[in-house]
Amino acid sequence: MVDVRIGDVDIGNWQSFLDRWSAQWIAAQDLLDPEEYDEEDVAAGLGFPPAGDRGTAALEERLGTRLPPSYRAFLQASNGWRYTGTAVYLLGVAEDVHWHRDPLGLTPLYEENLDERSGQDEILRAGMWKRSLQLSLDSDMTDVLLDPGDVGEDGEWPVYVYKGWSGEYPDRYDSFADYMEAMYREFHQGYSDRPEFDNEVTRELDASVERARLACLAGGDVDELLAVLDRARSFGRERARRLRDQMAAMLGPAGYLADTVDLDDPLYVREILPVVVAAEARPGGSTDEEWFLRRYEERDRPRVKAALRDAKERTFRYEAPGPFGRAVAEAREQARWGDTDAAWRTIAAGVAEWEPYGPEQVAPVGLMADPVLGPVITPERGRRLLRTARGGAERRRTGPLPDVPAAGSWVVPAPVPVLDAVSVVEDAPVPVEDPEAVLFPEPGLGWLGGERGEHSYRLVFAHGVTPEALAERLGAEGPLLAPCSEQDMWGLRHWGRGRGGAVFRVGSCAGGWSFAFERGPETFQPSRLSGLDAEVSRGTRAISIWSERHQAAGEAFPDAFRFSYAEDGRERFGSTVRGGGAESTGTPPEGLDPALFGAALVDGSGPRLDRDGETRALDAVAGAFGVALPQFAVCHGRLHAARGTSWIRPPGPGERYLTFSRIRGGAEG
Repeated sequence: MVDVRIGDVDIGNWQSFLDRWSAQWIAAQDLLDPEEYDEEDVAAGLGFPPAGDRGTAALEERLGTRLPPSYRAFLQASNGWRYTGTAVYLLGVAEDVHWHRDPLGLTPLYEENLDERSGQDEILRAGMWKRSLQLSLDSDMTDVLLDPGDVGEDGEWPVYVYKGWSGEYPDRYDSFADYMEAMYREFHQGYSDRPEFDNEVTRELDASVERARLACLAGGDVDELLAVLDRARSFGRERARRLRDQMAAMLGPAGYLADTVDLDDPLYVREILPVVVAAEARPGGSTDEEWFLRRYEERDRPRVKAALRDAKERTFRYEAPGPFGRAVAEAREQARWGDTDAAWRTIAAGVAEWEPYGPEQVAPVGLMADPVLGPVITPERGRRLLRTARGGAERRRTGPLPDVPAAGSWVVPAPVPVLDAVSVVEDAPVPVEDPEAVLFPEPGLGWLGGERGEHSYRLVFAHGVTPEALAERLGAEGPLLAPCSEQDMWGLRHWGRGRGGAVFRVGSCAGGWSFAFERGPETFQPSRLSGLDAEVSRGTRAISIWSERHQAAGEAFPDAFRFSYAEDGRERFGSTVRGGGAESTGTPPEGLDPALFGAALVDGSGPRLDRDGETRALDAVAGAFGVALPQFAVCHGRLHAARGTSWIRPPGPGERYLTFSRIRGGAEG
């Protein structure tokens, strides 16, 4: 028999694999109620005597074609198989398999959806119904089809599994061997919740999961570890799924995390539950709160409801014990005022001191649910945290790894090398240089005027006052709103228009300056400016910038740019460019070229602002005053928000104006 390898399957050694599957299935029947299985089936096992060369040749002669390698080799080991998956009771007997010939007439239904944009996979799927070989001989409305119209370089035919009761497209497997391996994993999944289901494969898989856990805590290769956990998870090993979900949560948007619901367990309450409810609270989550709460016991629902409220109101604060908890608290203060780079460095330096709550945790996943710190941990940064050695005390308590029997076959791949090298991984944090610095360089102000810059914005800086004080000077009443993302601000702006005024976010930057930033402010009206930008400077210095762009600027709606510098309640210099014209008053601050705020801002077409000119003006302001607007914090993070006073004064005597805003369910004027 020729030893040919197809994917993970050594099709020259089918017998070992099939014998193992059958023996494990027979043993698993003892776990069921005696009324749930047939004693004769159990005695017979899953397989049959081999078809042999003669039986295989007879089938090929009857069909008029040579069989694909993995199905042909399978028949040499067993002429058919019982209980392949949950809905196929008899499969692949040489004397009974036959051409499918599409008895239900599915071909036209699939062909009518084809057009010039259809991919090759769609075309092949539409045509396979009439030409495929039917392997499932007794099933619950399930067809297992071998398609000779899509032969791979290895000579294999793909398998399609069509569940007639599902209403879904058929599942595709690259070969018969891939299909059988998947069904073997499905068999394991069906018994994985039973501790008594114990055999050499489950023990090997569980040992590989423990290796992966320790290697993860030691800062091992993330992709290799995910592959090991994915493999164990595909066999239904729930611990692998829990640990894998935690790693995945650090690499992207965190959502559902597999874990046992236990509100007496600090791991669940402080790490898992916050991530679950944060995903529920995000736009696109379920709008039926009661439906969400029904997954919890009645006694637990008040606590879960409170956690869900904290997520929706963005008041959740991630906390951790020990030195890492102190680093988290420091990082939150940095991030909530805009210094997300410093917050990242603080977390990255502190994660080496992080300790898990126990052997079911490999990462501080609750951090991802923190409304302020979660956005700071980008996928690349999350990967760097996973690559940092951490949880040292837990790894030391664990002791040596358990002895692991040899894999012995293709069913469970040999351990990834990094798992056998845990002891040589250095207990030192990965350097925290940020690879995303290329995407988000030291911000300055010029990014606001670039090709990807804001359409319209208003920006205020005040020196020597806190962000809270700046918000008060801009008319905010009461405490600041919870930290908001740009998406949150969109809702505040558009559903709160009837309240009037401005909606902005505040923060701090280097040099003792605080800033207030508003995207998409009210329409610029130079004749009715309120003078609020000068009032902000009482007892200090203040800078204000207002840029307004229109998608189709014209005489009725020209672009506009205003720069103002004020000291102690008085404007010292102001310049307005609008409709191709420029006006300025006062004396420009030292080191600032007034020419940058005049005709240089116009692109020559009249009503439009020149982006390069705006960038030069903004860079000049940043250089002269040492101010900066943190791009990452503004575009991707969360900053405290406030509602303030309008910069457009009410109409004076004899003046009239009309405002019109559209609201859900109608319009108001």
